[in-house]
This record gives sequence, C-alpha cells and structure tokens, in this order.
Amino acid sequence: MGLHFFDKSPSWPSEQLARLGPPTVLLQAGIPCVVWAEDALSIVHRVPTVLFDTEILVSDDDLQRAAQTICSKLPYAMDNDDEDGWKDLVLFNKDRPHAFDIGGATLFLRHHNPVWARENEMADRILLHAASVFHFDVHDPSRTCLNPEPPSEESRGVRFPTLAAFYDALIATQVYPPRPFIHTMFEHRMACWISYLTLYTLSDKGICTEPSTGLENSEKVLIPACFDLLEKVKPESRPYLIRHLLTVKPLERAATAVEMESIRAEEWYLKRLGLPLSPPRPLPYSPRLRAQGRDPSVLPPRLTPYLVRHSNGKRGLEWRALAKYASIARTMLR
Repeated sequence: MGLHFFDKSPSWPSEQLARLGPPTVLLQAGIPCVVWAEDALSIVHRVPTVLFDTEILVSDDDLQRAAQTICSKLPYAMDNDDEDGWKDLVLFNKDRPHAFDIGGATLFLRHHNPVWARENEMADRILLHAASVFHFDVHDPSRTCLNPEPPSEESRGVRFPTLAAFYDALIATQVYPPRPFIHTMFEHRMACWISYLTLYTLSDKGICTEPSTGLENSEKVLIPACFDLLEKVKPESRPYLIRHLLTVKPLERAATAVEMESIRAEEWYLKRLGLPLSPPRPLPYSPRLRAQGRDPSVLPPRLTPYLVRHSNGKRGLEWRALAKYASIARTMLR
C-alpha cells in the first residue's frame, strides 16, 4: 500500500459543505471560530484522513453562546459524551476519564438523527472547545487561514489554523493537556495529528531530511520547507519540532516544559515585550504512577537545538545549553 500526496483537499465539495455547516452558522452570527482536528487537516492541509467529530475552537467567553447558536440553527443538542472514543485506556487509568472537561471548557453536541447525519456527510458529533484548551488565539488573524477552495459562498469566511499555528497548538497541548492528568488516548491523538502534518504537508515525498552536501560528515539536514516552518512557529516550539523533524527521541514531558519555559523567558528578556511573563503552568500528573506511589524523575535537557542563520546566510541548527544552564555546562566542560 503506497502513500498518495494531494495538491488540494482530499475532502470533496459536498462533504466540505456538510461538515462546515456549524462553523458557517457561527460565522454568520459574528462569533469568531476556527475549524479544528481532522476537518482542518483534510480541508486545508491536504491530509487524507477519515473525518470523525467536528471540532471547533471559539473564544472562551463565547463558548456557551456558540453552542446555543448551533443548536438553534441546526439539528443538534447539548449532551454528555458517553461513548468510548475519547475515553482513556484502562491500562493507564482504571477510571477511563474523558479527554476533555465535557460541560466545562468543552461542550458536546449530538445530532438529533446521528444515522441520517452520517448518511448525508454531516458530523453526528460536535466538540466545541474553548480556544484555551488548545492554547490557541482565535482573534489573531496571523494564526488562521481561509479555505483556498470553499464549497460555498457562505462558508468562504470560515477560518482554519495555519500550518505553523497548528504545530504550535499541538506541541503546547502535548506538554500542557486540557486535563490535570496525563490522558494516554489524547496524547496518541495529538501525536497522530503532528505526524500527519509532517508526512503530508512538508514534502511530496513524505521526508523532511536530505543528505548533507558537506564532505566532513554524512549527517542529514532538514529540507528548506522545514526551515521555513521553523521560522514561523513560536521559538519555544522549535526544539520539540526540530527533534520531531530529525526523528530524534523526544525529551520527557518535564524536560520539554523546562525547555519551553526557558526559551519563553529568553524571548521575553530579549524583546522586552512590555507584558508580564506568565508563570510556568502546572504539569499533568500520571494516574498510573500516582497509584503506584511513584513520582516521575525530572532531568533538565542537556543540549537544546536552536534555529540559527550562519554568516553565509544559510539556515542551520545549533545544539547548545539553555541560558539558565550555560554556566553549569561551562563548568562541566573544563
């Protein structure tokens, strides 16, 4: 079985039209929103994935109003999600909680006639998320884009995450998920979306590296499209993304958080953004380790990859210690 790469959306116009009904209703009501998950992957980023739940991000303050608007205009009603799709595996959490705080930061809407909806290419389930669940700003136009081939005039203004914004949100959510505990099924889904983006959007061959042209080593280097992406994502996302693109083993969550927060602090200090630097967010706990009475070990990252531009103008990567560990690193190297 081979891979097929698309130069336009693999989702056909009638399917797009049916799937985009809910965000179109929000658009007409003046409620800013962003199409998320598989719909965004398929419709805008050309990923040939099955379309499951329709997921939409709205401003935290608009969550209830958005749900009421959809339910008043389309045949959906708020409900409790009692299906298994978003529940964790019993191996990792015997309580099998939902990945999202249903009724809180995420609202679940069910179609009045799920079978009819599926037969007519509509979503029978909608997950309406407060944008903060995925660390996304729906009001920043630089983080969203339009469908290049909208299925109707009414849906022309519906917005989707840009490629860089999609990566930023997924990386941040991998480290700081919506629940206060680690949810293995949710992590697998986020990792799957990241892999889909990497496989289908950066190259028509599904690869992100090429052989080095230098004679001094045989290491592979990132292709230009990867460097373009790295320049657009947030600085704190780059180390995670660089390791992912190079297929280097990722850091543990706690070390990744140290890396992200340290780079955020470096950027804040260098740019003097004029806003107070927000404190580090709490990391989720592991239900499995907690049940065993164990705490995860926390080791700081030894070397962090940075995006750099060399004197000849070429872009490259440089592995060095974070500023907060630089003095320790110099001492160890003496």
